[in-house]
Amino acid sequence: MTTAPEKTAHPDVPAPDGPDTSALPAHARLLLALARPRLDAAHERLARSLADRNDLDWGAFLDAAARHKLLPLVGRHVFTNRLDRDREGLKGFPYGWVFTTSYLGNRVRNQALADDFGRVFRELGEAGVRHAVRKGFSLAEGEYGDPALRRINDVDLLVDRDDVPRAHEVLERLGYVQGKLAEDGEQVVPFSRKTQIFWRVNLSNQLPYRKAGNRPDVPEFNVDLCHDIFQKKSGVSAPARELLDRSVPMVLCGAPTWVPEPADRLLDLCSHLHKEATSLQFIEDSVDLQISKFLDVALVAAGYDEEVWRAFLVRVEEYEAGPIAYYALHFTAELYPDAVPPEVLAALRPEDTTYLDQYGTFDGQTARWALPFLGRLFDIGRGDDSERSNVPHD
Repeated sequence: MTTAPEKTAHPDVPAPDGPDTSALPAHARLLLALARPRLDAAHERLARSLADRNDLDWGAFLDAAARHKLLPLVGRHVFTNRLDRDREGLKGFPYGWVFTTSYLGNRVRNQALADDFGRVFRELGEAGVRHAVRKGFSLAEGEYGDPALRRINDVDLLVDRDDVPRAHEVLERLGYVQGKLAEDGEQVVPFSRKTQIFWRVNLSNQLPYRKAGNRPDVPEFNVDLCHDIFQKKSGVSAPARELLDRSVPMVLCGAPTWVPEPADRLLDLCSHLHKEATSLQFIEDSVDLQISKFLDVALVAAGYDEEVWRAFLVRVEEYEAGPIAYYALHFTAELYPDAVPPEVLAALRPEDTTYLDQYGTFDGQTARWALPFLGRLFDIGRGDDSERSNVPHD
């Protein structure tokens, strides 16, 4: 009886400049190598080396790619770089169709979202409602260069509080209702009175406007109106009105709209990342730490020159938002070291950085993570022992 020859192990290709991921499992290291819109030769070699490992858990990789909202991006890499093909003695990705189908499916989904959100932008503009698009399609059509790469859940719009009645009329006319999708997925039911009061008193956003999508890839369309890029309990405020005064015109989703000017845009992304990374509501839902959010910040930051960085530092000082900006840029730089200039981090760094490992402060329940950043980034049970959020959304 003969046995198959034992497979020769290929040593891992050294990782390009970046965080020390040697303590992470192979599937986590692979996802970090792929977490960029385009693969350079060094990251492709690393990805192929890791994919060839017998100890790589492909189920864990698929789960992590989905959790971190990177599955469509991975799919584009699999197709563009032929990662599903064996090469130079290294095995290719198994189940290539799972990844490429996610990319293609996200393209169709985002086109459906763009068609609807484009109508929202157009009609808000015609009604005289000033608005600016946060995140979402401004990134997908801009920095990513391919709307299919980025998973988009909703559209977030900066709107002045005084314009809410007119915005409400427009959204209502387009079929949107402030509420949540019913269990049957066919209608939107209003939020409870308790939830309405809590949001009005404590948060900087209107309750979400939704309408049923009635299609498997788009269960619902969701529009969020935001009046300040910082939450009330943060002690920092940057009212939408001020950002709208500085916003710049742009065409997104095929319609004329606006986006925050560059310094405001990055500060908005930093605030969003910090809020979700440290709030119990997002920790409960396991969406607090997602590589995609750090990638958003890295891509925007990487496109800035010295003039924009100077304007950004002035804006951060103006709003006294240094700790929030430093939090987001510090951890972004851990994953993407070339994205943020060292002198910017040095200028923002506070004397006391112990808050970097804290969470729950906005909820009045400050706690500290036991794991370091990279460890908790891939720990799916990191929030099991945390307190429960007091933000109602029923």
